[in-house]
Amino acid sequence: MPDIVMVEKYFFLLVVYSIIGWVYECIVESIRQKKIVNRGFLNGPYCPIYGFGALLDVVALGWCHNPVMLFLLSAVLCCTLEYITSVVMEKLFNARWWDYYDFKFNLNGRVCLLGAFAFGTLSILLVNFIHPFFLWITDMIYAPLFHIVCVGLLLIVIADSIITIAGFSSFNGKLKELSVNINNIKENLDSRVNSSNTVERITAAYSKFTQNLNFQQLRLLRSFPKLHSIKYGNISEEIKRFIFRKKK
Repeated sequence: MPDIVMVEKYFFLLVVYSIIGWVYECIVESIRQKKIVNRGFLNGPYCPIYGFGALLDVVALGWCHNPVMLFLLSAVLCCTLEYITSVVMEKLFNARWWDYYDFKFNLNGRVCLLGAFAFGTLSILLVNFIHPFFLWITDMIYAPLFHIVCVGLLLIVIADSIITIAGFSSFNGKLKELSVNINNIKENLDSRVNSSNTVERITAAYSKFTQNLNFQQLRLLRSFPKLHSIKYGNISEEIKRFIFRKKK
């Protein structure tokens, strides 16, 4: 049975690296979109994929002290994790959350060379400097207090995950209803009615749809501008254009 102290330590580091990853994502996406972006799948200020990637790095590659080899191995390792995460999230939610098709040298839009370079560079800093520092910090924290902090963080992450998934789970069902509604409008189009009337009815349908979106769905659409429904791609793209246009 694993040492409970070691499990708590690595869970704490998972959260810490997830927060660092969230900060990194927010900075990069804010620069790309030229506006402040609150990035992340969950509500809290953390991106678990970065936490898991960081722990995978230090566990699998902590032995490597050659910076060139560490750079190459960590780039492959982190890109593999990102690719698998992209596929799994697509299967779970029937949606594509991000893509790198606008970047040169990408693999199926799921990972790209620029990302690999960033992962490799950050991994050198992580293994040699960041991880030893945070290990020292965790050893300095009073044990009973550290236990309480870890339990509290675990409850927060679990609650956040449940709320986020439950809030977004109905999104594809709503897209299906909207798709049926728009198709009915087009099928029942009377040739004697001018096209502007049809546009108004479709716009009204989009407006009603966005008004019925819950907080989680709106937040994720704004956090992931590349979010694309697999089944209702065209509809989801129109929804995002409508939301962003309305926001402006």
